[in-house]
This record gives sequence, C-alpha cells and structure tokens, in this order.
Amino acid sequence: MNDLQRFLAVCNGEKPDYIPTFGLLGAMGISCGGLREVYDALLATGMPDVENKREIKGDYNDLNAWQEYWGVDSPDMVGFGGAKKGGRGIRSEKYIKDGFEYIEYETGALIRQFVDNDLLYMIPEYISFHVKDRNDFEKYKELCSPSDPLTKEELREAAEPYRNRTRPLAMWALSSWGHMRSEILGPVAACTVFYDDPELCRDIFDWFAYNVREFVIPVIEAVKPDIVLTSEDICYKNGLIISPEHFNEYCAPIYAEIGEAVKRAGVAMYAIDCDGFVEPLLPLLVPHGVNALYPWEMKAGNDLHRVREKYPEFIFVGGFEKEALNRGNESMIVPEIESKAGLLRGGRFFPGIDHGTQPMITFDNLRKFLTLLHEVTGNPKGNFPRWEN
Repeated sequence: MNDLQRFLAVCNGEKPDYIPTFGLLGAMGISCGGLREVYDALLATGMPDVENKREIKGDYNDLNAWQEYWGVDSPDMVGFGGAKKGGRGIRSEKYIKDGFEYIEYETGALIRQFVDNDLLYMIPEYISFHVKDRNDFEKYKELCSPSDPLTKEELREAAEPYRNRTRPLAMWALSSWGHMRSEILGPVAACTVFYDDPELCRDIFDWFAYNVREFVIPVIEAVKPDIVLTSEDICYKNGLIISPEHFNEYCAPIYAEIGEAVKRAGVAMYAIDCDGFVEPLLPLLVPHGVNALYPWEMKAGNDLHRVREKYPEFIFVGGFEKEALNRGNESMIVPEIESKAGLLRGGRFFPGIDHGTQPMITFDNLRKFLTLLHEVTGNPKGNFPRWEN
C-alpha cells in the first residue's frame, strides 16, 4: 500500500498493511518534531541531532528527517486558496518593553507575549482584540476580506498538480465561533455577543459563511482532497463554552455547507481540531458530516471507548496522553498503549499524543512509547533505536 491507500483504509474501517502514527496540522502530536525546548530536551537525553535542526519552529513543511527517524507521518497540504488575492491584512508593529514583546495592531488590538514566543509557544496575553463594536467589525472585514474568487478554469489549473497523488492531501476550511473567540472579539465578548448584540453576531457569522461559500467550497470541489480540516476550540474542560442552541443557530449552517461539499467531493475525513472535553460537541457535528476529531485531550476526561460505542464510524486522531512521555512517567507508557490497543485494531484510529510533546520529555521515553505503539500497529517505519525491556 502507498500512504494514501493506507490512510483511506484506516478511514474506511478496512485492514491496512499497518496503521500509521499520523498527525494533523494544528495539533500534530509526535509528527511535528517539537519546539525548541522539546528538541533540546531530547538532545540532552540522547537523541541524535536530526539534520542539525536545533530550533524547530513549527514549520510543518520541513519535517522529513524527523518523520523518517521516528516513523511518523502527516498529510500534504493544498498550497493555494480560492481567492485571486487575500485581504490587505492588518498592519502591526512589535516592540520590547519591560522584558516582554508587544504586538500592536492598527485596529487597536494589543498582544503581550514572551520574547521569542514562536519558539516557546506560550499562550500570549491578549490585552485587547480587533473588534469591540460594529464600526470595528466593518474595518476588520475590509482589511481581511479576500478579493474575487478564482474562476473555474483557474481552479482546475491550480488543482492539477494534486491529481495523481500517493499521499493523503489536506486543506483548511474556515473556523466559525473559534475564530470569533481567538481573534475578532476575544473569549468573553464571543460568549456574550449572542445576547448583547445579536445583530452584530449574525453579521459576523454571515461573513464567515460567505467566505466559506466563495473561497473554500470551490477549492474542495476542484481538488477533492482526502482531508478537510476546521479549527474551533469551542470546548474547555467541562464541555461546550456556548450553548448547543447557539451552536445550532450560528455554527451548524456553516458546517452543513462544508459537509455537503465534502460529501460531493468524496472527501474521506472531515475533521475538527478542538481542545477540552469534546464529547458534548459530537452530536452537534456528526449530523453535518464531520467524521473525525483531534487531539482528544485525555486530561479533559474524553473516553474513546465510550465514544466508539456511540459513534462506531467516527475517526480518532491522537488519543494518547502526552505526559506519559515525560521524565518520571515511564510507568504510564505500557498501560496507556494497552488501554487503547483494542481500539486501534478495530480501525478508524490514527494514533498519536494529544497536542504535542512537552519540554519534560526524554529520549528513552519517546523510544519506548513509539517502539510499543509501532508493535501494536505493525508500523515498520523509523530509524530510531528500539527500546528493549
């Protein structure tokens, strides 16, 4: 089997030659290498310097050496969007003050973060967001709206290089509430706007839907990718942060439109990246064609066995506790893998850790984890020295 055939077999619940350890953009698990502190921790505990990459910056396009060494995989990504030209974008300037880096935007948004945060990936402090009222939203929309969509001929030409692929191909669709929370309004206002200004809320979601209809769905139909990804982050440790009613009114129509396009194009995996306790989200997504979710945070209480009973055809990506790889947690590795071995053999499961590796990781723990995981999944790949009990 080639990589694409193997991917499709897992998605369809068929028996592949082996089950790949597979990560998706946004929460790549083991497949993305690691940020600087993670990589340095692995070097300090015995890992060879893979291609001398001492600083891993989340560049998912340059992972061949890491993936070959550890026997892990990720999809290729569609390299074009559906617009002739993106929006002008929001201008910003950076400056250092009191030991922190500030990013100030022309909209009035302001972020404070650690210096070199691209390497550290600590959650920044959002002091203010882009949109506080309707006037702000109109300005934001003007700056961020793409230009005219590509013509059908332009789409066909752009899609041509992906026709005879042998690896799974993924593309981003657009977030809905998650984008409003993370950038436009911020988490507090994104929760209260449903009540405080429902007209503005409706206009924001209508803009999301317009962008999906004009710039996302035509690419899905032209390329027919194997994976369509969305990112929502609409759950926290206790479940949904907005009501199911609001989700069904505002978010669900967007997912339904994408879902119809996914179905027409024969896309194998329609996946959502969402953190937290995600089980209450599933009944809101499944009716609209979403058939996969990641990264399945174990700390939030997600139970893959319980989900499998309710949704036997749902696809899991991730699903293993990342802290098992950390120093002092060696005893967690075998039980963690054994607890999900049956689910893996049952199909529709791409194993990996939730989110990504942490700076407390050790080379031996990662060796042990992937040695045992590859044994369960029959994965023959990887040049790393296998762990021996």
